[in-house]
Amino acid sequence: MLASYLKRFLDYDEGEREYPFCNYAFLQENLPVFTCSDKTLEEIYYFRAYTMSKHIKTNRHGKYIVSEFLTPVSWAMETDGAIGCPLGHHLAEYRWLKNTQDIIKDYIENWFDYEPALLLYNNWFAYGVYDWASVTGEWSFAYSIVDKLIAYFDKFCAAQLAENGMYKGVDNYDGMELSISAIGIRCTVNAYIYGNAVGIAEILKRFDDNRAQKYVAFAERLQTRINAELFDGDFYYHKPLNVGERIEKFHPNFTNPNRKYGVKELSGYVPFYFDIPKKEQQIAWRYIKDERVFKAKFGLTTADQSDEQFNYAFPHMCLWNGPVWPFATSQTLTGLARSLKKYGAALPVSADDFCTALCDYAKSQYITENGVTRPWIDENLDGQTGEWLAKNILSQSEREDKYRGKDYNHSTYLDLIISGLCGVTVDGETVKFQPLIGKNIQSFSLQGVKVNGKTYDIVYDEQGYRVIEQ
Repeated sequence: MLASYLKRFLDYDEGEREYPFCNYAFLQENLPVFTCSDKTLEEIYYFRAYTMSKHIKTNRHGKYIVSEFLTPVSWAMETDGAIGCPLGHHLAEYRWLKNTQDIIKDYIENWFDYEPALLLYNNWFAYGVYDWASVTGEWSFAYSIVDKLIAYFDKFCAAQLAENGMYKGVDNYDGMELSISAIGIRCTVNAYIYGNAVGIAEILKRFDDNRAQKYVAFAERLQTRINAELFDGDFYYHKPLNVGERIEKFHPNFTNPNRKYGVKELSGYVPFYFDIPKKEQQIAWRYIKDERVFKAKFGLTTADQSDEQFNYAFPHMCLWNGPVWPFATSQTLTGLARSLKKYGAALPVSADDFCTALCDYAKSQYITENGVTRPWIDENLDGQTGEWLAKNILSQSEREDKYRGKDYNHSTYLDLIISGLCGVTVDGETVKFQPLIGKNIQSFSLQGVKVNGKTYDIVYDEQGYRVIEQ
């Protein structure tokens, strides 16, 4: 199966330069084997494994890194293509590739040598390390770098601290430029800081380090404020800064000149990624299946489709005022999976809604060119037509990075299949199996998934769901 998919993808990319890890031997050894009655879910699984293997590189110092773009971009020259914005997604995604611990250790340690670049984008680095260690079992490594993670955390918090004691940010440095709300006390930044505190606390707790309680208490206080001050009625909203309050990290060319608050934006689901909401906040999930709000034919729009500023015109290719972004879809579906596993029937959505959204996400990852339809992952797309927007704009330009979007490594997919659909869930050091199976899925199997040193096969068919430990 892998061989046939790989041959097809390589044929599509005939003439493209070779990548050291994008080959049958590497993927056959390290990729869990996935089969599914939904062949789109299956094909995109192998396609995304194919593309992510291209992004494993060595930098000028001979250390492994993971890139975001295959084409060099001006803002990542110093870091040889590594960019901090999708760092958390990378750690979640690559943790499922077996025998890649040394690669990811290099990647993680590399960021401490490029601290300004790490802190340029708001991210969930410490939480990502915890997430990665929870699958790979690399707790000793995580603890060996925990003091560096704490230093990163302290600088991140200090740079984003708002006058009201919460945390402020600009959408551009969330990687979400030109959103409707743009600047303020953002759900994203506050959730990332909460998640980083949890990640540090969990690493410390595993080694009975009494510093853990400091980060537990910090996270609890911030969780209370996020739920009390950013959740309003039935959704999380970004809120404005105090009158006259400034923000230093600001790029005026990448912000909405008519910013507006109280608008539902898909980034309002980011707190769910880190399990910040309580039961009463779960009502927010009803909007992912509302075609007037976020649900579109080719995925989840980044802004409320009923708002007057949805898809407002602006001369830029990277708009977060409505287009579908795989980065945000990954955050949202990860949060949805975690909510469903914790609250189940108490939610206004079900496993079937998760599967519907996952299938919409999969079917969006195609392109038709010269009469040929093939798998494709890029930057952003039109939710109603499936057109890759940034690609089309850039392809008509004279920019050196005009082809940068091909095989864009800015989101997850394997993680949503393995942890979401197939249900491989890690809670501390305990492995649980909590699948999210919709009525459109008749069968699937996942063979050779490795968690904390143990390898499992998972099967779902007419006989039900079962797990076999190898």
